[in-house]
Amino acid sequence: MLLSFVVIMAGCAKRDEGQQPPPAGGSEIDINAIVAQWVDSNHANIHLVPAQRDNCVVCHDGGAFSAQLTQQAEIDRDFFVAIDCRACHNGRGVELMEAGTVSIPTKENVQGGLGAMCMSCHNARRVPDINDARRSSPHSSAQSDVFTASGGIRAPGFNYGSTAAHTNIDDTCVGCHMTATEDGYRQHTFRVEDAAAACGRCHQNINTLNLQARNDYDGDGSTEGIQDEVQGLLDVLKAAINEVLDGGSFQTGGGQVQFLNAAGEQVEVPNEVYQAGYNYFLVYYDGSLGVHNPMFAVQLLQQSYKMLTGDDVPGAEMR
Repeated sequence: MLLSFVVIMAGCAKRDEGQQPPPAGGSEIDINAIVAQWVDSNHANIHLVPAQRDNCVVCHDGGAFSAQLTQQAEIDRDFFVAIDCRACHNGRGVELMEAGTVSIPTKENVQGGLGAMCMSCHNARRVPDINDARRSSPHSSAQSDVFTASGGIRAPGFNYGSTAAHTNIDDTCVGCHMTATEDGYRQHTFRVEDAAAACGRCHQNINTLNLQARNDYDGDGSTEGIQDEVQGLLDVLKAAINEVLDGGSFQTGGGQVQFLNAAGEQVEVPNEVYQAGYNYFLVYYDGSLGVHNPMFAVQLLQQSYKMLTGDDVPGAEMR
């Protein structure tokens, strides 16, 4: 508890002159309420293993991100902190929010508004290459690559689309994940807990993120919610990869997509198997089950299946 108190107070220090002021609400903001929400968020969890690595620490330690410190030796303390207040409200976080643009490995000068700050870390960390002999995997929390429709290993000659209306949302990530509260501040759990508040400006009478899809994209014989359709496609693609591995499986570890045979031994695979595995994990690590970019998520998974098997997803409406 003492450590938590020290971390929170260190991250919520007095604002620098260049820091953004709290949102206007007509009354003083209750910092305790904001901290309580933050404590309930994933950003409050300290991921020690990546924080203890050079180059990784810059996105896994709030103080390191604020000062853009990429080496552990640059940190003037002997402990690590979570993604706390200083990460967003001092230094680099303020710079990104004021600029409103950010470049990620797969796309330069993304117009993100306040969400540019989020995208700077929430990306796959690399430009994928189907000929990558190491079989590198996308980093977890790869939302930006899906949101901008710029990630993934593409099928040659296929024109991938994008749900452009989502990229035009004011402040992108922040616009939906940090909706305004009645107390005059944006909520800090960073979860979409109220579909109407997050999406109601465009989707009338919405009460779920799992909106009805336009067609049956996973070929199970029924048209369901978009999240159900994308989960169905993930399941179909996973089964197809495992079949090619003759009863084996695949996973990520050590920055790689690892393909295993039925005996659990790591094996080399053709490019189209790697492509399918990489794209599977990209959509999986996005975490929204297609909500961030329905068209792109569906197309990426469907084309991965087609490149792997030579056939369309059985019974599915190909998008």
